[in-house]
Order: sequence, then C-alpha cells, then structure tokens
Amino acid sequence: MIISAGGIVIKDNKVLLLYTTHDRWVLPKGHVEPEESLRQAAVREVYEEAGIKARIERKLGWVYYEFVFQGRNLKKKVLWFQMEEIAGEPTPQREEGFVEARYLAWDEIDPKKMHLNEIRMIKKALA
Repeated sequence: MIISAGGIVIKDNKVLLLYTTHDRWVLPKGHVEPEESLRQAAVREVYEEAGIKARIERKLGWVYYEFVFQGRNLKKKVLWFQMEEIAGEPTPQREEGFVEARYLAWDEIDPKKMHLNEIRMIKKALA
C-alpha cells in the first residue's frame, strides 16, 4: 500500500487544482519522504506541484485509490488536509505532467474530469 498526503487549498471559496496532460483535474498530493510526517508531506507536495505555500487548517480524512500502473494493480491511501494559502502564484510542476494550476469555484469544476473521491473531499472542505 502506497501512503501519500495531499492538500485542498481554499482561497476566496475556490479550490486549487492541477490540470494534467491526461485531460484531468487533480488535487496536489504525493508520497511521504523518509523522516517526514504526513502533514509535512502534504505541505511540501502542494508547494512542489502547484507553487503555493500553504498552512494546514484541519485534517479532512483518508481516501483509498486502486489503479493499474505499468501492468501492476496498486493500492494507494491518501490523507487529505484542508489548507489556506500563505504565498505564491499557482504554477504547475510540468515535469510531473501538470500543464495548469489554478483556483476554481465549485460551479467551474467538471466532475467528469476528476476522481469521485477527490470531489467528495472538495465538498467536505467547502462545507
């Protein structure tokens, strides 16, 4: 099982999202480095993937993913945190396959271009 952490950054009631080369919107998330806490990993991943320095406001909960990568069935568990922007401009980490980073209002999000589990976490963060 892969353990990851991610952040749902809210600014002016909009959510920070990344657009991928696969025509999908995703939330910033990633692996936990050795000697790093889940909270530290979430903050680092938001900065690395989206160029935003953020502060954790609260823990939102775990999401489980199952997917196939290079012919292997993988399981991933992500702990999501709600965050507040401190500094920075949305900038996609292109070497990770992101082509755009920006804040979207709820009514601008196309749920067909997102993982259902991430939509649920966004709803929880905006509630």
